Formats: sequence, C-alpha cells, structure tokens
Amino acid sequence: MGAYFFIPFYRIVFMETEKAIMGRRSVRGYEAQSVPRNVIDKILKAGAMAPSAMGVHPCRFIVITDGKLIRELSDKVKDRAGALGLGMKMAEYMKLKEDVIFYNAPLLVLIVAEKSDWATYDSSLAAQNMMLRAYDLGLGSCFIGFATMLRGDRKALESLGIKASQELYCALIFGYPKKWPKPKENEVKIQKEF
Repeated sequence: MGAYFFIPFYRIVFMETEKAIMGRRSVRGYEAQSVPRNVIDKILKAGAMAPSAMGVHPCRFIVITDGKLIRELSDKVKDRAGALGLGMKMAEYMKLKEDVIFYNAPLLVLIVAEKSDWATYDSSLAAQNMMLRAYDLGLGSCFIGFATMLRGDRKALESLGIKASQELYCALIFGYPKKWPKPKENEVKIQKEF
C-alpha cells in the first residue's frame, strides 16, 4: 500500500512504507555530488510533518552544505570526543585525519529545539521521517550521535545560529552513497507479552 494524502493516488509516487523501513541503512561513505535544493526541501518537509508532543512541533533545522564548515565541525567533535577518554581504540579513531564523524557527507542537518522534556522525542521522530524520505529519494543518511558533543561548545553553537535557550538534539548526514550497505533484518525482541 503506497502512501497517499488528500490527493488522488495516481498523482503521487512514494515508496512503500515497508520498503523504506526495511531498506534504509546507515551510510558512512558518500560521493562528492551535492544534494539539490529541491531534494533538501523534501527531506526537511518530511521532518516538519513528524508528530510531536502536544502538537507543538518545536524542531528547527540548521542546514549545512558548506563542506569546509562540515569538516570544521567534525574536527571540533573529534577534539571533544578524544578528550573524554573513550577508550584506547576510540581515542585512536578520533586522531585519524579522515572525517570519521560526518564521513564527507555533502549535507549535514542539525535538529534543534527549545529545551524541554519532550524535544528529544520530537526531534527523533523528525529525524526518522527525514531519513526514510531521503532513502525514498535515493539518498543515504546516518544519525550522528557523536555530534551532540558540540553542545559543550557554546561558541560553535552560536556561530550556527543556535540560541542559548535551544539544544542540539540530532545531527543527520545525507548524500549519494558510494555503496549501499546490505539490508539486514533485525530480530524482534519481545520482552514480555500480556
């Protein structure tokens, strides 16, 4: 069953929900090709359409296509992560010259919102919508948890237009994959059923 809204079904072409959920994988290698603005807008619209607690829709998007800035942010994250003492293997990984944070992706989207008890959930819902829509559009994506280490760098956040009253909740990268990871089916783990 394809997705449809209040538009006649024959006028739209969307990927089937199950195909998107089962096929989307985290991509960590991208072509140098930039993501066209109309494609970026479709990904952002998917995020804006996500449900939110009490219908507040708090998510705001910081869209970064400047490769130099993405690399600078990657280096800031690596510096902060390396200083945390994450274990020998991870510390060595953070010293690599390669972009091991944003993987040279041509598009980085930061999801920010006013600090609240619900914003983490709202941002995560928006992120999932965006990654599924990106897959539908032929792009790879990856949720970058390490990027939240930028929270401790007020100067960097301010340079990105993130207010003191806001928090960086999610960082997503997008681009055309060098290679699609093989889909794998995860086991359903029911803890208890009543």
